[in-house]
Amino acid sequence: MNKLILLFSLLLFLAACIPQVAPKTKPDEESSATEWYLKGMATTDLNEKIEYLSKALQSNGDLTAAYLERGRAFFNIARYDSAITDLSMFIKSNPEVGEAYLLRGKAYEATHFLNDALADYSKSIEQNPHPQAYLDRANLYKERKRYTKAILDYTEVLKEIKDNADIYVARGVCYQKLNQTKAAIGDYRSAIALRPDDADLYYNLGSIYWVMGQWQDVVDIWEKCLELDPNHSRVKQYLPTAKKKIN
Repeated sequence: MNKLILLFSLLLFLAACIPQVAPKTKPDEESSATEWYLKGMATTDLNEKIEYLSKALQSNGDLTAAYLERGRAFFNIARYDSAITDLSMFIKSNPEVGEAYLLRGKAYEATHFLNDALADYSKSIEQNPHPQAYLDRANLYKERKRYTKAILDYTEVLKEIKDNADIYVARGVCYQKLNQTKAAIGDYRSAIALRPDDADLYYNLGSIYWVMGQWQDVVDIWEKCLELDPNHSRVKQYLPTAKKKIN
């Protein structure tokens, strides 16, 4: 009996001396989702980013920021349908974020859903009147020949961005399409002031004077165009005709 007691005491002593290994526990789902999200945000490889953000959403589908960032990644690799799906999921829970509407609008435009694109650009402006949203909507209005609306949006952009010749040119084209020649001339001259070495800008300006029949102005401006680009085909073709109109 004493031997059994001694043996039992020895076993208890040995058990106390053995290092105890904690049982493996399942990682907290929210913590795991956050880790995958942070990995996704850290990588610049877009396919890796999509993979990590997908794992974050598998761990926690309520991590809506992952939908926005994965949607952005899908957009940047031209997977526009997937981008639209993710951005729609994000917008459902975050309807006040203008950036999401802007990005989804670009995806809609890339897939030729132009009415949806215009609606999203307008919603983006409503939430956050940012110059980029006005510019994207203006370009789409111009493409669809809605020139008056395009002019209004380009004007909003130019309140914030005054040193971009392309915006003046785009608005000048819209004015020209509406036969508002004085305003078009003003925009083309503003563009030339910003980019005086661009031969095409002088060609555009000269073409308005051509329509107006102001031949001396055509000749003066197109000669400047040829100084910058002696091989400008259209000016070389039509400048002699303009000179004959003067004589």
